[in-house]
Amino acid sequence: MRPPVTFARLDAPIVLAHGLGGFSRIGVGPVTLTTYFRGLPQALESAGNRVLVTRVPPLAGVETRSGRLGEQIERELGDQPVHLIGHSMGGLDSRRLLGDPSWRRRILSLTTIGTPHLGSWLADFAKLRVGRIYRLLERVGVDPRGCLDVTRGEAGRYHDRNPAPTDIPCFSVAGEPTMESVCWPLRRFHSILGELDGPNDGLVSTQSALAFGTPLPIWPADHLRQLNWLMNGWAHYNGPLPLELYSQVIAHLASLGFGRQEAQEVEVGARAIGMALEGPGTRTVGFPPPA
Repeated sequence: MRPPVTFARLDAPIVLAHGLGGFSRIGVGPVTLTTYFRGLPQALESAGNRVLVTRVPPLAGVETRSGRLGEQIERELGDQPVHLIGHSMGGLDSRRLLGDPSWRRRILSLTTIGTPHLGSWLADFAKLRVGRIYRLLERVGVDPRGCLDVTRGEAGRYHDRNPAPTDIPCFSVAGEPTMESVCWPLRRFHSILGELDGPNDGLVSTQSALAFGTPLPIWPADHLRQLNWLMNGWAHYNGPLPLELYSQVIAHLASLGFGRQEAQEVEVGARAIGMALEGPGTRTVGFPPPA
């Protein structure tokens, strides 16, 4: 059985930003079936961290989403400085917020996970095959701009115009699962993207995910398992579990002076994180020492 997951405690709130098509929870009435960051907010809070899980229009463009992201942070946290952690397109939303001069003094760090900083071939392919659906969505009042913002052309142009700041710590994480450990919904995409763009997490290439800020060690988890989804029955996986990977991200921030480096043990059982903790031994993923 795996030992308890340990999380450091940061001095400032942690803001979690979801990706394209994301949500805060899926459920019926008071019953929650799943959440986007599955089990992560609870684990962070159990260690004494203050956590804000945001929700923005799922298919909208970066401009709209980042505006809503900022509004929620201001409404819930006032003018407190924050640490941003964005998964997938949530990293682009956070990056846009970081580029706003009025927000620069409030953002202590930005960590992006599986973010298509250079776009994704799969978004280009979707634009060619189902571009008409985007127009239909616009006609019924749904903004699909986000599906275009993650194409290689749009994302690449934004990336070139907005380099990482030199005065705010920015980090990026990519996922590189083995073929055998990719979850079933992403297996075909992982294979296609591998032929087009090399190593990837099933939706975003490693090159694209690590294009912004300082790269952190690569995660052996695909795009969905980065969210602690579809974990049961992951028989071929022999690396650290998602919450263990997130705990290393938080510990890294604490080591930079943003919190207590003494990790707080968090008993995270199967009910809390929605997966079995018994399984193969973990593999150590080391983070670089602070500069």
